[in-house]
Amino acid sequence: MAWAAIAAGWSLMGWAVAGVLREADRTHPGSWASWVIGAALVHDLVVLPLVLLFGLGLTGGLPPAWRGPIRAGVTVVAVVGLATWPTVARFGASADNPSILPSSAGRNLAVIGAAVLAVGLVAGWVRARRGRSGP
Repeated sequence: MAWAAIAAGWSLMGWAVAGVLREADRTHPGSWASWVIGAALVHDLVVLPLVLLFGLGLTGGLPPAWRGPIRAGVTVVAVVGLATWPTVARFGASADNPSILPSSAGRNLAVIGAAVLAVGLVAGWVRARRGRSGP
């Protein structure tokens, strides 16, 4: 089953790259490649180490029932924050066209982050009440 998922994933990535190259006049493959490589580097060199340090180090003082939900919540917030950073930083906003990025993406990201962490806290509380410490 794992090999089927791996084959499907590589096929999907190949299809996406072929589409980018086929529509090169509209997709700008150089910009696309630099963004994908940059995103991978930011993830591997910044986000992943921070999440691992938090997950392994800072949650060590938490009771076992709370560790999984808090780690999961922090992971989701980190991934959503990274994915939405260009919007939060307002890249592409224009003073002469207020309809481009009209909403407060930073506030919205904070609300989503708070909601995700609240779900993690509730899940930890439920697990602690039930006496569960593992997955």
